[in-house]
Amino acid sequence: MWQMLVDAFSSMINFFYIITQQIGIPSYGLAIILITIVIKMLLYPLSAKQMKSMKVMAELAPKQKALQEKYKKDPQKAQEAMMQLYKEHGVNPLSGCLPLLIQFPILIAFYNGLMAFPYLNEAHATFLWVANLSAPDPYILPLLATATTFLQMKVTPSSAGGNPQAEQTQKIMMYSMPLLIGWMAHSFAAGLSLYWVTFNTVGILQQLYMNRSLNVRKEGTA
Repeated sequence: MWQMLVDAFSSMINFFYIITQQIGIPSYGLAIILITIVIKMLLYPLSAKQMKSMKVMAELAPKQKALQEKYKKDPQKAQEAMMQLYKEHGVNPLSGCLPLLIQFPILIAFYNGLMAFPYLNEAHATFLWVANLSAPDPYILPLLATATTFLQMKVTPSSAGGNPQAEQTQKIMMYSMPLLIGWMAHSFAAGLSLYWVTFNTVGILQQLYMNRSLNVRKEGTA
């Protein structure tokens, strides 16, 4: 079953590579970028729901903090009041997990597929400065992966809900996670790093658009 998924991604890369051939720009790097954009577009409904939920969570922070203060001697009551608040505003604190869970098998399938990728034309496995997309790019793509991961987290509204401990944890994650991603990208196939950088870049644009749309909608109803 897993091998079928890996083979499907390999076939998909070659399919998009053939498209790049047909438009006169044969490139596996461009094929990976196109695949990433398609995947990101398919995941957009889930991502949009996640973005809206996190935005609302950020706006609810003062109310969450007030409930925590009100029921600080009764954690169970505070939790019940918090869940009622989420229900009233139609948000799910766990909604952000689904896009991430979907991402993992895609990343692993890409990783396994690129390790012994059946290139139709290996001469087109180069991309810009990258000599071979199946080999690691030790410097530029890891730096881009680090930067885009940081920017993606930076433009995403906080879901800490005014909780000082959660805010501190998110702050640590904002700086440690991009460094971890960059370190991993240093040894992963350049094609996987390219996928990650493209995925983040499209995600940043989507998040900025969603932030703007939600702000405009809020101002319109104010």
